[in-house]
Amino acid sequence: MEELGKMLETQTKDKEAQTITGDWTNNISVSDLFSKEEVEKYYKIIKGLDWKKGWYSNFEAKEKKETDGYWHIHLGGSDKDRKEFTIEQDWVQEIWDKINLDLKVLRVYLNGHYAGEPGDIHIDGWTPDQYTVLVYLNPNITPHHGGTIEFWTPNLTAEQQAYSMDTPYGPMGNSEPNIIRAFWPKPGRVVTFDARIPHVARGLHEASKEFRISLVFKTSQTA
Repeated sequence: MEELGKMLETQTKDKEAQTITGDWTNNISVSDLFSKEEVEKYYKIIKGLDWKKGWYSNFEAKEKKETDGYWHIHLGGSDKDRKEFTIEQDWVQEIWDKINLDLKVLRVYLNGHYAGEPGDIHIDGWTPDQYTVLVYLNPNITPHHGGTIEFWTPNLTAEQQAYSMDTPYGPMGNSEPNIIRAFWPKPGRVVTFDARIPHVARGLHEASKEFRISLVFKTSQTA
């Protein structure tokens, strides 16, 4: 995670966290951090947990109910309260310790997707000190299964354009929506990104029997 660490240092050096300016739409870091053996260990734990069906990426998706939602487990904390909390699960703490970022954890949860259970394009935060950290933990996923995560330009709505004034996609900027970057959910991969970037977990291939699992850390520099 050295790349992201340097990025955070550059952003915050001699600056207040809430006054960071500049084009933040490329604040995305990817690292294949965890070994196959580690992923298999965590996968065994996760598969035995009490998953609940019917989770949605945002309120609008829940209102539309175009699908039955996807699977979810809340593991602790709240990104609404913006308070750092103590991780309760030893295996989750072990993962966070290895990621080793100078960020405060606000909330932790698991998302799971079978074929036909995609997410919707959404954002995770509105302020420049918020970051989301994803860890992919199914050892059996391959590129052929799908389940790509896509990062989009923040110009899909007028609201997004308004908070993107300091990027090329504000009200007077480029209005053409496009994918900025995309990654397949490679086992053991860690993806960290500015929470303001619109993103979506695409569905698995319809023939896939696998379960796309992501461990999600909602974090802040200034909880």
